[in-house]
Amino acid sequence: MQLVFDLVERTVVVSFRDTVKMLGPFADQKAAIKAGEQHCRDHGWDDNEFGSEPISPPSLA
Repeated sequence: MQLVFDLVERTVVVSFRDTVKMLGPFADQKAAIKAGEQHCRDHGWDDNEFGSEPISPPSLA
């Protein structure tokens, strides 16, 4: 599962396996990501299926 916020269009692109969906526009990035996460939950999309691990962004430390 991947969520990408488009700052210009103020939308979020949600992709899971072979499915891509654009949602929005939203007031801000926080609202867009929250809606994208809810969209995934509503559709039963879970990256942790089959033992996969979530990918964390690199640390800036």
